[in-house]
Amino acid sequence: MPLQKTIRALLDRLRVHLSGADVQLLPALLGILVGLLSGIVIICFRLLIDWIQIVVLPHGTIDGFELLLPHERLLLSLLSAACIALLFILFARGRFVVGIVNVIERLAYFQGHLGWRMLLMQFFGGVLAITGGHSVGREGPSIHLGAAISSLAGQYLRVPNNTMRTLVGCGSAAAIAASFNTPLAGVIFAMEVIMLEYSIGSFIPVILAA
Repeated sequence: MPLQKTIRALLDRLRVHLSGADVQLLPALLGILVGLLSGIVIICFRLLIDWIQIVVLPHGTIDGFELLLPHERLLLSLLSAACIALLFILFARGRFVVGIVNVIERLAYFQGHLGWRMLLMQFFGGVLAITGGHSVGREGPSIHLGAAISSLAGQYLRVPNNTMRTLVGCGSAAAIAASFNTPLAGVIFAMEVIMLEYSIGSFIPVILAA
């Protein structure tokens, strides 16, 4: 098809342009795009957690675990733990590492390529853990979700490795900003912990994403 050939040629030209060391505008635009995608996913993540807690916890409260009786808290934690275990046994296919550690590992050894399966595992596993009252927070799941969404967008566009690393940082920063309403903290965390570098080429897209 002529249209498909034209689109393929444009994407190939885009990838070549993105591989340059001095390119700044296109990564910035991609940073805004993946920032929006990450923000939408994190908002859905937060809303699902809040909705389940309103339904499950007494008086329709959020984080009101202290209102539960001791045996109710124990049963809720055990039930959510069993659901998480079942989820990972059935669908993880031997890969059980999620969260920030997984993002850093994929950046170090796989150029930031993350997959759909672990994204879904993290999304629903995080919801189950938080609504079950486990001693976890939103930061780990949020960073993984933001990084995975950005990585998948980069894989779809087949961006070069240097741009992929930047997009993962953008998604991580946007996820923290959307989860905790702290965009500057998201930028600093993404640059220092996830990407392990400060450079103009990556800083601009990351701060725009956040």
